[in-house]
Amino acid sequence: MIGVFLLCGGTQAFGTGDIVALISALFYAVWMIELGRHMQTFGHPVRTACTQFLVTAAIALPIGGFWGTLSASAAVAAGPELLMLGVGSTALAFGFQTIAQRYTPASHAAVIVSAEGVFGAAAASVFLGERISFLALLGAALMLAAIVHLAFGSAARDATNRSAKGRK
Repeated sequence: MIGVFLLCGGTQAFGTGDIVALISALFYAVWMIELGRHMQTFGHPVRTACTQFLVTAAIALPIGGFWGTLSASAAVAAGPELLMLGVGSTALAFGFQTIAQRYTPASHAAVIVSAEGVFGAAAASVFLGERISFLALLGAALMLAAIVHLAFGSAARDATNRSAKGRK
């Protein structure tokens, strides 16, 4: 949480948007667990990912057209950003996540996917010329350190458990 806070600038007070983000995180956690169960039961990660994207688009596009400022000219003007967001940050990230959840526990996948913000910020810096502050870099480093800790801590626990079972 501290890494995310710093990646987002680290200076803003807690407000309504933060509450909405926390509620969204709760729904996201439920989705991660259910996606993991689905992948373990049915498999077919590419089909599952494509279905998720199509259902989301079918729901979001009419809402965006009705309440938002959705227009063809706005979409063309934001083309590079939409392409990076749609293909890089969304399709590839969640496609790989869906595939990974076939073989990874939901808790591990959730932590790994939390790095999306780090890679999104890096991509925005490289492809869109955005500048990343020192606080944002510190936040990204904390997030990556947490992921590495989970990965190596989990591997060490698994090796210890296997060793203990072998002695019994």
